[in-house]
Amino acid sequence: MSLLDTIWDFFRRPIPVPITVTPRITNIELGQILKPYCSNIWQSDENYSTININSLKNFLGVNPVSERKYILDSFDCDEFSFELMGNIQAWNGSGAFGIVWGNNKNGGAHAWNFFIDQNKKLWYVEPQTDIIFEPTSEKIWIMII
Repeated sequence: MSLLDTIWDFFRRPIPVPITVTPRITNIELGQILKPYCSNIWQSDENYSTININSLKNFLGVNPVSERKYILDSFDCDEFSFELMGNIQAWNGSGAFGIVWGNNKNGGAHAWNFFIDQNKKLWYVEPQTDIIFEPTSEKIWIMII
């Protein structure tokens, strides 16, 4: 990363977005939601806050990750997903938001993000475009939260 990129990132820090209070979810409930999609789930906490989808959309609207330049093997899909997860954790540290590695619906290897909304439903987020979408035919290798 160049000095200009570092300076750019510093001044493009996300503007704080209020967090909407949502229901909590246990790691057991979370595992039950994720199990139909993946058997390899790594959880770091016992309890999480679900994420209000409208609050997340507002956050994504001011978060600069999707504006980053894609650089193969240097800043590609996994770096996008890790950076977005880090920014989400800085915004909502207990949020049910994680990383997915697998094959996208076109069959290619890919990394993206997931979250559990206030209705305890699984959603995916493409960190390169901020598009939120429902799971379809993706083959998931691992989910980390």
